[in-house]
Amino acid sequence: MDDWHIQLQPFLSSLGDMPRSARKGREVYNGYIRGCGLKYGNLKDLCFADPVFCEAHELATAASPNGKPRTVVSLANLINIFAILKLNLSGGPPPGHMVEFGSLRGGSAIFMAFAAKALLPGTQVVSFDTFAGFPETDPGIDAYGEGGFQKVDLDELRGHSASLGLDNLTFIEGRFEDTVPGALAEIGRVCLAHVDCDVYAAVAYSYEQVKPYLTSGAYLIFDDPLVPTCIGAFEAVEELLVRRDGLHAEQVFPHLVFRAP
Repeated sequence: MDDWHIQLQPFLSSLGDMPRSARKGREVYNGYIRGCGLKYGNLKDLCFADPVFCEAHELATAASPNGKPRTVVSLANLINIFAILKLNLSGGPPPGHMVEFGSLRGGSAIFMAFAAKALLPGTQVVSFDTFAGFPETDPGIDAYGEGGFQKVDLDELRGHSASLGLDNLTFIEGRFEDTVPGALAEIGRVCLAHVDCDVYAAVAYSYEQVKPYLTSGAYLIFDDPLVPTCIGAFEAVEELLVRRDGLHAEQVFPHLVFRAP
């Protein structure tokens, strides 16, 4: 955007000569600008000087009724999501809607919905979760067992979201197998999928279900596969996106970002 100028440390000056065209289905330059801008540049400063980011971040990290922040998504990951919305998705007609798999206390969905109202008018955010912890998991690969993470008061969360004026945000309760197929058919085009699941089955199912609805070049953001407790999530990405579908990551920091073909 015109009001943002990402500055990188001098040792990355050669990035200025990198082609802007897509390479193997991903925009390498944009991935570098976001990832290196966060680790070796001024992207964090730009975000905290941006009033939309600041309010979205405040809402996402506000205390929930149990005293814990509404989101456990890291600051770096929230910054990168915001950078994608601001730098890469805004500025034109709505390319589609956004979906989230794994909501917990709703903070990251609130973050995306608030940012979308300012940057992507007309874009809906739909967030799926059991709101009662994990269903069954695979003890052969997953570090978390069935029921992991606490139950969330969904009525409170929906009421809180409505009090913020987020009429572009919907929370859908239930097992993914029971809720996702019908909801995605109604949503239609998806320009960004935030997969915030810690275990193999949930990541695999989320990707398989959203894949037919992704617009060309849509963003697939995986919050957890690089986290030490989430090798199951990484295995799903390895098997389905990398080995089977031949996708190449656009970012590996601060989280995995792929682009739909």
